Amino acid sequence: MKIILKSNIVLTVIVGLFSFACQNGTVKSEQNIEKKVQNLETFARLYGYARWFHPSDEAQEIDWDKFAILGVQKVENIKSTVALRDTLYSLFSPIVQGLQIYDAQKPEIFKPENLLSPDPNAKPVAWQHYGVYLNDQSNIYRSIRTNKISHTSKIFDRMPQFGEITKASIGDNLICVVPLTLQTNGSATYPKTEIASLNRLKSELSNIGFSDGFNQQVNLASVIITWNVLQHFFPYFDVINTDWNKVLEETLKSTLFNNQKKDFFVTLSKMIAQINDGHGVVFSQKYCLPLIRTEYIENKIVITASKDTTLKRGDIIHKINGKPAMEVLDEKEKIISGSPQLRRYRALNILTGKFESDNTMNEYAFIPENNKFGNKLAPNSTQLVIERNGREQNVNVTNNLRDGNIFFNLIDERKYLFETIIEIEPDIYYVNMARCTANVFERTKEVLANAKAVIYDQRGGSNLGLELIISHLIEKPVNSTWWNIPQTVYPDRKMVEFDKSNSNIQPRQPLFKSKSIIINTPAVVSSGETMMGIIDHYNLATTIGESTAGCNGNINRINLPCGYSVMWTGMKVLKHDGSQLYLKGFEPDYPVKRTIQAVKGGRDEYLEKALEVAMQVH
Repeated sequence: MKIILKSNIVLTVIVGLFSFACQNGTVKSEQNIEKKVQNLETFARLYGYARWFHPSDEAQEIDWDKFAILGVQKVENIKSTVALRDTLYSLFSPIVQGLQIYDAQKPEIFKPENLLSPDPNAKPVAWQHYGVYLNDQSNIYRSIRTNKISHTSKIFDRMPQFGEITKASIGDNLICVVPLTLQTNGSATYPKTEIASLNRLKSELSNIGFSDGFNQQVNLASVIITWNVLQHFFPYFDVINTDWNKVLEETLKSTLFNNQKKDFFVTLSKMIAQINDGHGVVFSQKYCLPLIRTEYIENKIVITASKDTTLKRGDIIHKINGKPAMEVLDEKEKIISGSPQLRRYRALNILTGKFESDNTMNEYAFIPENNKFGNKLAPNSTQLVIERNGREQNVNVTNNLRDGNIFFNLIDERKYLFETIIEIEPDIYYVNMARCTANVFERTKEVLANAKAVIYDQRGGSNLGLELIISHLIEKPVNSTWWNIPQTVYPDRKMVEFDKSNSNIQPRQPLFKSKSIIINTPAVVSSGETMMGIIDHYNLATTIGESTAGCNGNINRINLPCGYSVMWTGMKVLKHDGSQLYLKGFEPDYPVKRTIQAVKGGRDEYLEKALEVAMQVH
């Protein structure tokens, strides 16, 4: 008995020590992650100030994407604040003249006179950003350094004065000072960096490579680049409730736990989702999708169109790959940026699909081990539990290998899907905006002009565009709302001003006497909302259906070293009366809520409402 007791005591001690060691190891691991993230955040903030706001010639001689990767490599495993400070200074000082990094409790005095050029005719050099130029796809956006292209080069009048600095907390109790203005003698900015230190940096950068595959350091650098572009240039932070600093921390931490490229795609997409931007999309992960359309009707996920013989219109989806369908919908909405109505619309477009070439189980392709279909998920299939006629069924549907996307679902069963312009009731015409061309419209315009009513259906997109139609609805020119392009000279969106411009539409003959009725969904976004803004302001048509997306303004694009690119809205657009368009969109005059019964019966409630309104015309 005594021997057994002693054995139990020994076993208890061993178990206790093992448990303590595990707990202690977990604490240390968490502490290491927290410190790593803190280091990366500190580097990230200084990176943004240096890349987009310090105007030295040396800063233009390096590859900033490679610099971001090099910075990640150098700082992520540093253990102390002092070492972090020294590493950052060594890394940035060859390209940031006048840089200071110091402990918050030990301030240093910045002396702008140390940056004065000996040339009495020297001109000031500072960044001016009109939006921000990121690549050749940034067609209307520009960024220049004043007095560098010529002695009079500038985009607008404002610029930081010589001696102005960015002084900011960058984390880990460190303060940075980054000069915003230097001087040039016509050939180079002053002061010049010691050539040896600059060459050492360039040599290190030459050894940095990019990878389209999975590379955690490249992914971390891509997060840092993306965060900074939006931190300094995204124009809608004033109308969204997002702690962007917290997003940086969360995204860096999530990236450290990613193990596959598609995992990082989800992480980066969740980051972009936090700005609620309908243009905010991460490219280029593709989807494989079943040949069905799903919609959210009566608080259920309902199949409203199908080219898969195992599924029917009106089937209700309860589970997707073993998960409750509403839970999957919530997951998909978290990786989609935009207004609530646009998130829901786009999430439903990819709801039952998978990432292309996704042959492994992950959070978007998961089946429990005890599922009825076996332990493995077929690489190109989706398992559904559906309800049909009050009974549940298990269905295995094949994913189509066509490129899927979040913008439109081409699976559709509308009655006039393949028509362009057709008379659907006496003197009432239907225009399928997705298929109609300008040539077809021109050939039919006299008939449309004198019809009782014309229904313009934008549910499948708008190949024709509303601008041509608007020109026949007006007797005098009409103007678009104002496009407000940020003019940025200071970091962190401080003291941003806007350049305003707009466009107009001239009237064309014949003037349409017919009543115009437009069917809208959240798919109406960007240029579509420019046109809807004109229609709304000048009261040119009656609208049916749902609210538009709530996103307008020319896009910009960030090409990242990880191989992905991020699209986002680079300018601010309001409604004609100055009220908020972003997230809200344009609400319909006659909202339509679909019913499951109508779906099963093949009825188009949007078109029914449009016809009802058309019939009221005398």
